[in-house]
Amino acid sequence: MEKAIYAGSFDPFTLGHLHIVKQALQKFDKLIINVGTNPQKKTLFSHVMRFEMVKQTLKTCNLEDKVELMCYKGMTADLALSEKVYTLIHGIRVGTDDIEKERNLAITNNYLGAIRGINLKTEFIYVEDAFLRTVSSTAVKNLCQLRQFAAVMKYVSPYVHQKLALKYLEPIFKDAYFEGRLYLKLAKQYDARAYHNLSHIAYMLNMLQIYLDAGYTDIANSDINTLTQAIFLHDYIYNPLEKNNEEMSIQAAINEDFVNECDKKFQDLVLVTKHIKPANAELEALMADLDLSILGTFDDEIWTQYNNNIRKEYEMVPLKDYVKGRIEVLQSFLNKARIFQTVFFYDMLEARARQNIAQEIEWLKGLKV
Repeated sequence: MEKAIYAGSFDPFTLGHLHIVKQALQKFDKLIINVGTNPQKKTLFSHVMRFEMVKQTLKTCNLEDKVELMCYKGMTADLALSEKVYTLIHGIRVGTDDIEKERNLAITNNYLGAIRGINLKTEFIYVEDAFLRTVSSTAVKNLCQLRQFAAVMKYVSPYVHQKLALKYLEPIFKDAYFEGRLYLKLAKQYDARAYHNLSHIAYMLNMLQIYLDAGYTDIANSDINTLTQAIFLHDYIYNPLEKNNEEMSIQAAINEDFVNECDKKFQDLVLVTKHIKPANAELEALMADLDLSILGTFDDEIWTQYNNNIRKEYEMVPLKDYVKGRIEVLQSFLNKARIFQTVFFYDMLEARARQNIAQEIEWLKGLKV
């Protein structure tokens, strides 16, 4: 059995890394992925979390049996010697400065191998895809720092995106005048869900940032804080089969000291995400639009991911019943005079949302259930 080693810090593991893994597995029977540590390199995520990110991403692609995950902390040359695997995998993004850097590293590793009495070769995987050439761990972290969480969905797996949201949403949470101690409590509530999780919250906050950056800054700071609180807490309680999640979320937020029970504006913002009736105020309209903004995504992969995650949350429902109910929900949006209530999001997302929904309904109708 021919093996190779793919080593990296994977901070975080991206779809660029996954592409290299898939390409390597076309050439080798087994791949050892070493999630390494570098004392001189400060990482965003712990060693344990980076290992778990790789594991969960591979699991979604059914690659666990072809990959052996390791956390070897020494030199890659020493790992190669101990495992008797003498080929290393390095990815090179065509058109970037990877080529010189990776070739120099290959020469160094070959020399380190020679010192240990082995011929340590490097197999280069050339990444030519125009989009994947832009994907890197650094790019992901830079985009998150800029609150461009929607774009990051294209760069990483859903599991990794949730962990990135957990990291980067915390300062936004604290800026909204919450006590920091409450953040982990909130994060725990959202953690196990497929769609109504911190990635959903991050997407909404990204859309809010786009709205504000577009010049809609006439909202009072106090209202922005209340809106941000409502975004974080509107799905605090979520049961797919429950019709009063929003009311329960409000009550839980009050009981657990997230908000004051007299804050009616907060409560109205949460209740508007039931999407039963039009908003009574501009701030409520904005909240409703942010909650539905995923419907207008221009990325087919993100749209597919969204629908798959909704189905996962309703996995307890037989497919036949789910399809019937999902079509009814989607059709209810098409039946509205307008899906998005603010001028900004109507102009930006309405046409695409209607296209996405119509196509999804046709796909659901074509399923054999």
